[in-house]
Amino acid sequence: MTSWTRTGIRLFVAGSLLATVRVATAQSDLGNWQSITTIPHAKTHLVPRTWTLDKYPDAPTLTAHSKVTILDQDGPGVVTNFHVSNYSGGDASRLLLRVWYDRQDKPTIDMPLMDFLGDVQGAAKPYSTIYFSRVRASHNFRLPMPFLKHIRIEVENPTDRYLFGYMEVQWDEVAAIPKDSGYLRIVYRQGTFKFPHEELVLCDIHSPGTIVAHSLQLQGDHPSCANGQGICEANHEIYLDGDKEPTCECLGCEDFYGHSWGFQGIESDFHCAIVRNEKTPQGGTLAAMVRTRDTDKITFKKSCLIRLTYKHDLGEPYNHHTRKGKAPALQPFVGGKSLDVPYRSCVYYYAAP
Repeated sequence: MTSWTRTGIRLFVAGSLLATVRVATAQSDLGNWQSITTIPHAKTHLVPRTWTLDKYPDAPTLTAHSKVTILDQDGPGVVTNFHVSNYSGGDASRLLLRVWYDRQDKPTIDMPLMDFLGDVQGAAKPYSTIYFSRVRASHNFRLPMPFLKHIRIEVENPTDRYLFGYMEVQWDEVAAIPKDSGYLRIVYRQGTFKFPHEELVLCDIHSPGTIVAHSLQLQGDHPSCANGQGICEANHEIYLDGDKEPTCECLGCEDFYGHSWGFQGIESDFHCAIVRNEKTPQGGTLAAMVRTRDTDKITFKKSCLIRLTYKHDLGEPYNHHTRKGKAPALQPFVGGKSLDVPYRSCVYYYAAP
């Protein structure tokens, strides 16, 4: 084949690919213009809180050991945006968020505010996804929070310091909530586990629902976890609707969050983000990841259990000649030795009210 013919084929293929991209983009834009131009049957409200240096000098603030009601509103409605500035003067990662739907006695959501916003442990680097963004001095949370009868949102400052900053909640007053709309719910867990031998259950949901986002932070303070190795080997096994074998499974922690070959650094693509990637004192890695889901939501009819496990990566070391074996980074732990690894996990899902 002549070089001219090869060049012609390359140009033809490149042109075809470009045309395909343009068609896909045009179709996407065609689908979006209607949602952008549609006038909803709703009325938008925006509520500022904890800021006294303007119109509301007597507004409640997050003084030491205080609680502030951010929104206390009858429905039907939907919270569409939660904008929270950086808070100075103390440890803002200790701020707590609580959300009650329809005047329930116990809050449906009860967890650290910064983790809720996707700012894991209050230490995430700037990033942007479709539901969460961490800009240099603020946070934006865009997962809708519909409510039928009532919603109350509260933030608590449990510390001994006055925390200075502000927040805003945007919500829409609507005529009705569609019957198939769920309430936003969260499974939040933190603690320490025996890496790599102990398995973690990240959520165990017993209702129909759909997972729209999740975050995970792991801190492996050991040389085997240098550059994100070791901790990245975790499998995610997802059991839906009582299945005995995994309905969905991912053979790498970083892959479940949209990345590959460990944690290469801080990055995001509007759906997946590595938001922390730090060296630890003993030469390991602290990594935190966020994934948002749109067309790839995880949907289930009865139940959902997500298990994090390293058990399939323990065994004889990888042999370059046979091309078989297990992860080299986990070899120091094959004999039973364990490492205490702190973790934080958050699973965002919608379920019936």
